[in-house]
Amino acid sequence: MNLPLYQPDPANITRYLFFTGKGGVGKTSLSCATALKLAEAGRRVLLVSTDPASNLDEVLETKLSNTPTAIAGAPGLDAVNIDPVEAAAAYRERLIGPMRGLLPEAALQSMEEQLSGSCTVEIAAFDEFAGLIGDAATTKDYDHVVFDTAPTGHTLLLLDASEAYQRELERQARSTQPVEVLRLLERLRDPVFTHILLVTLPEATPVHEAAALQAELRRAHIEPFAWVINQSLLYSGSCDPLLQRREESERRYLREVVDVHATRTAWLPWQPEEPTGPRALARLVASKFQAALL
Repeated sequence: MNLPLYQPDPANITRYLFFTGKGGVGKTSLSCATALKLAEAGRRVLLVSTDPASNLDEVLETKLSNTPTAIAGAPGLDAVNIDPVEAAAAYRERLIGPMRGLLPEAALQSMEEQLSGSCTVEIAAFDEFAGLIGDAATTKDYDHVVFDTAPTGHTLLLLDASEAYQRELERQARSTQPVEVLRLLERLRDPVFTHILLVTLPEATPVHEAAALQAELRRAHIEPFAWVINQSLLYSGSCDPLLQRREESERRYLREVVDVHATRTAWLPWQPEEPTGPRALARLVASKFQAALL
């Protein structure tokens, strides 16, 4: 099976790049490595995590917040970790703050209670996301914005929120909204503007969950650009009988991805150690890799 190794080509990457898939398949490592590759090419890059359980701080070895933070040792790369709890607190304050001094304390407490549920957290996180991809002014200082998205279920919530948001804007026909925000879903669907990469492992559950996510994306008229098979023993050349059996098992799912699911497919080799820090991450997409996918 002749599959290219995953090597992002800065000349062919869209302004927005999304890594999505099941939890634990390596989305954070791949998004970080890709962002570093772009920064090394002289681009200004913003790396964004929308995962409530993100470990972006650990992978980049940098304490992050909901405002862009420069990554040491990676000139041109900033990162943001959207904390949904913090986003919800800021969202509540934007709604309640102007009312302080105008309404009784009991009324303000009632408003805070009503805005303390999980729905508010989801709305606030989406509000942050919409601002980053919908309003070009928010990211005007960057050439690329790379998203490390939450696991599949959260990604679908984000997608459903995008559709609901678009329908509400169309219903209200709010001319006060920036045109970029009004075109949020359109930009997600535009392959010239956005590439979506499905990351998976060469195993049954990750592949089938990625296939289900792809079906949901297509339902929303969003076509994934490519699949990336992570942590593969393909072409390992191992003489160990156990690893040889593992590689043979992988080929079944690699073949399923190539023949049934993906338009484009690439792979990354199994890493003996967790890639942490800019140097280790850079090795994931080193220049010695063959045949660029992007």
